[in-house]
Amino acid sequence: MKKLLALCLTLALIAGMMGAMAGSAVADGEKVHLVFAERYGSTTRTAALRALLDEFEAENPDIEIELISPPLESSQQKITQMLMAKNQLDLLEVTSWERAQYIENGWLYNLKDFFTDYAEQETFTDSVKSSLATTDGSIYCMPLGCYERMIYYRVDWMKELGLEFPEPGEEWTFDALYDIAKAMTDPEKGRYGWALRGGGNSYQQFVQQVALAALGFDNLLSEYEPLFTKEGTSIYRTEAAKKGIEFQLKFYKDCSPADSVAWLFSDQVNAFSSGICGMLMQDCDCIGSFVDSMEEGTWATYPMPIDAVTKEATIGRGFDGWGMPSYTEHPEEAWRVLAFLGSAEINARFCKEYGVIPVHTTAAEYEESFSTGYYAPYIYMFSHPEYYKSSGGVDLPYTSYSSEFGKSSDVDLQNILLGNADIDEVLEKWAEGWEEQREEYGGYEG
Repeated sequence: MKKLLALCLTLALIAGMMGAMAGSAVADGEKVHLVFAERYGSTTRTAALRALLDEFEAENPDIEIELISPPLESSQQKITQMLMAKNQLDLLEVTSWERAQYIENGWLYNLKDFFTDYAEQETFTDSVKSSLATTDGSIYCMPLGCYERMIYYRVDWMKELGLEFPEPGEEWTFDALYDIAKAMTDPEKGRYGWALRGGGNSYQQFVQQVALAALGFDNLLSEYEPLFTKEGTSIYRTEAAKKGIEFQLKFYKDCSPADSVAWLFSDQVNAFSSGICGMLMQDCDCIGSFVDSMEEGTWATYPMPIDAVTKEATIGRGFDGWGMPSYTEHPEEAWRVLAFLGSAEINARFCKEYGVIPVHTTAAEYEESFSTGYYAPYIYMFSHPEYYKSSGGVDLPYTSYSSEFGKSSDVDLQNILLGNADIDEVLEKWAEGWEEQREEYGGYEG
């Protein structure tokens, strides 16, 4: 009887061990589930990103990725709420405007150690390399793509009206842009020359573009702090900034629909593609949308205009990127996704679908379109530094103020356009805000 009992105990122990081993095998075979939040989701873009993630999953069967793409208008709020609540989030898109705020709040994982052996970074463009790390050497994002503005215009309208752009260079100024927009405008036909952006960080368009161009690169505090003058005061204390607002007001009154005072990015894009407006200033991420929605040959792109006096324009330097939250429980697996998305070939493929400028110098080896066609204005601007000066691109502590400033300045500009605010008073308010931020947090110390 004792022998039988011992045998039963032995069998039970073996069975238990086998069960535990089986459980371990299941655990070892389980997939790591990553949650990925997209900031600028759209039907075309999200499908392109999802296709790449499917490709990654096929090559990495131990990882599965859940892609979250909130509506564009609420995506920043949604992602911020997830970060604040520490909801599961392992990967996220980080825009250049929000990155400083995320870093300040401690929400982003420092990728510096991962980048140590990342060979793909060797072909990053000089612009990306110069802004990859913060001033203390930390790296918080895998570069996704570069955004830079250019002019989109209706070729069919230009031909119909007998209009022509001046050749890029000294004659292609903001004043010349206004003249063409005014000539395109015919309210009786429901046509307007300019798709104004009245909301959603609208200061980044005419106000800042014209102000920096009119002020002149040599009068900036440094290439890393373009919002301040050599005297250390805000650019919004200058006549150049006033000129920027006056241009915004002039284009609104003379060349844009009345309701454009509240237009966001999507409104601009729709107004151009639907034939309401003949031109707009926007980043390269519009290209994919226009390729899909407009007939080839009815639209084209052109370099940014320059200031009539300084003969300059300032173009941005930096990038949006992919990152991971500081609290992710799967940093190794998340890095494998980032490394995949950041490779030269995958980045070129995604940027072609999305329409942004790739971050690798070798992009044209994978997608020839980046050296011709709709991207040609960038080739011109990047190869003519006598006209186009690069600045920014470094995450400074005070640049986290951009998010708050973008919202408040929208209201201020809308009030100016509607005749409810004084330009000088608004500029004084803006200048004080930026100067207080820089005084509190300090400037560039590289």
